[in-house]
Amino acid sequence: MQPAEEHSPWPKRIMIAGVVAGLIGVVAFTVVGGDLVDYMDPREVSDYQVEYDSGTNTVLTLEPGCWVVNVEGDEDDYTVKFQYVENGAATDTVSDDCRTDFQAASTDADFSLISKLNIEETSDVLVTIECEDSDGCDKPLLFTNSEDALLEMFGDAGLWLIIATCCSGAIMLPLGWILVSINNSRDSKVMLTQQQIVDAMNPYEQEMNPNQEILTTDQLYKLVRGEMPDSEPEQTNVPSPFSDVDTRVKAPTKAKTGGSINRASSYTHENPPTDESWKNWDES
Repeated sequence: MQPAEEHSPWPKRIMIAGVVAGLIGVVAFTVVGGDLVDYMDPREVSDYQVEYDSGTNTVLTLEPGCWVVNVEGDEDDYTVKFQYVENGAATDTVSDDCRTDFQAASTDADFSLISKLNIEETSDVLVTIECEDSDGCDKPLLFTNSEDALLEMFGDAGLWLIIATCCSGAIMLPLGWILVSINNSRDSKVMLTQQQIVDAMNPYEQEMNPNQEILTTDQLYKLVRGEMPDSEPEQTNVPSPFSDVDTRVKAPTKAKTGGSINRASSYTHENPPTDESWKNWDES
């Protein structure tokens, strides 16, 4: 009998490494979570800020992209118009037909969307602000190039390191657990087979059960492979312990038949039948 196979320690190491990586990723994400929100805060990432000034208009030079215009708080008091400037004069209105994944967010303020400006090429844009209540337009308009803001966020190496650490922990932890479970199942099978062999070859067990037979070579081979040896069926037709009584089940004996039109009789003059059934037949 060969000893149980020694398994590699790497499954447990992988599982432990997954737990450690997951904890580090969660802690790091919690610590730098505030910095990630700053990437979506227009006050931090905006390229231009335009305040309301009665009778004053502002001209901005905007590069190509989808520009998101936000204001902190409520936008109900703001009425804003955006026009292209060509040769010093205002012309067409800037289109607001553009899509972006940039969403203004912050932990200490709420933002309202004023408009989205679809700038196809570098252009001068005239910003005209009208306010219904002069005391209500006290927050500046925040112009953010959404593409540049998202690229800056995705280009953060620290953010990718945190994401990679969390993903590594999420992969290694279940992988290590699966490998450890496979090794444990193999060990359990080997231990069960060894215990069967020990129980079968234990002399004390054989003394306690004198009817148990010694296992053959084929049965031992099956035990080593994890198979149960074939057991002989229990004998129920056991002789009686008393010499003058036989309690074994006897098969019924076939009665001798007399002669008929289909079969010759086995009775002769020297071997007459023992009963008188022939008389009834003769009398009929």
